[in-house]
Amino acid sequence: MRHQQGAVRTLIAELGPLHVFVCHAAPDREAAVRLRADLAQVGRQVALDRGEPNGAQWWDTVLARLRRCSVFVLLLSPESARSPGCMAELRYAAALGKPLAVVRLRAVPVPGELAGAAVIDLTGGTAERVPRLRQLLDTFPAAGPLPQPLPPEPPVPYLDVFRQQIDEPVLDQRTQLSITAELRGRLSDPAQRAGAWALLVRMRNRQDIAAPVAAVLEVVLAPAWQPDPERRVERRYWDGQAWTTLVRHEGREFNERRVPPPEATWSGDVPSAAPPPRQPRARKRTSREGSRQWVVLGVAVALVLAAGVVFAFLLPALTAADDDPVKTARTFVDAVNVGDAAAVEAVTCERDRPQAEELFLAPDYRLTLERVTDSEPQSLTVLATDPRSGVTARRIYPLVRESGQWLVCAR
Repeated sequence: MRHQQGAVRTLIAELGPLHVFVCHAAPDREAAVRLRADLAQVGRQVALDRGEPNGAQWWDTVLARLRRCSVFVLLLSPESARSPGCMAELRYAAALGKPLAVVRLRAVPVPGELAGAAVIDLTGGTAERVPRLRQLLDTFPAAGPLPQPLPPEPPVPYLDVFRQQIDEPVLDQRTQLSITAELRGRLSDPAQRAGAWALLVRMRNRQDIAAPVAAVLEVVLAPAWQPDPERRVERRYWDGQAWTTLVRHEGREFNERRVPPPEATWSGDVPSAAPPPRQPRARKRTSREGSRQWVVLGVAVALVLAAGVVFAFLLPALTAADDDPVKTARTFVDAVNVGDAAAVEAVTCERDRPQAEELFLAPDYRLTLERVTDSEPQSLTVLATDPRSGVTARRIYPLVRESGQWLVCAR
């Protein structure tokens, strides 16, 4: 017995601190544990990685272990084949020139990187599996030196790490720019687009957002038709602050009635409470007290809305003066949607100002800003939705410049 234990210790010392890297998806944990036990019986040390993040330095640690390992083993299943982490690890191991092996747990097409990989058979009892495994591992050549230069490190395959960074109390400008650039790149991946979009919104909401980062985010998150984050339809309208119920699908543009739009929040967040139903708008008051209350309420709402306005239709709009037509358009749409007669009147052209409430606040339509033209004559286009019928119509309002500011006209 002592002789056998000494032989095992000698073998482990010769093999080094890390010999086999086993990659698997979370549902295949049991098979991975069984393989690790088998490898231990033939004197091999094992690093198990499930392809799931578990800390800020997780990915750096994974890549370091891949560079140190002598053999890379993938437990192949439908779940691991779909796992961004497992596939990124496989490709990096192949680029490093590591010997590759595969355990086929279920029927699934073999990735191209595993075309010539050795196959590990986990069937049968321990007495059968261990000798087969020892014989297979003996056929692998000794680990050679790493290629020079090293292949490029794959980016972090999951978004959770970025969320952890974004939620840090302090985030310097360089890190903000790096995270923003990485998340923008993820928007091209349909599987990661919704999560990356939500995290970009989360970044924009930071109190310490740096000006250059804010400028980039305002362009990326500008109002526009975007792929539907929930993939219910082909396109969904993003109004610069939130997803709307306006959608495009199979050549039709319509309003999704009775279906709430998706929230631009990270999927792991606790859903926020639904906003209270919008109260019917009070008609124009005749008493002086009522007028004063409306004015105070209007100013307060305008201030709150101004703090969250997105100037992102054009890059010059990011640094434009206070009389920016995009700002006027956003203020107008928001004021109409909350029924703020005073705020609507403030951005209405002089000709239409006396009838501003009748022109813009009746009937009770919900507006979504679609675009502001950058050529003469200036105009804004909105999608007006009737909350009763769900019918949406496109409307164009002229923008005119009076007394040094941009104002909206009804016709």
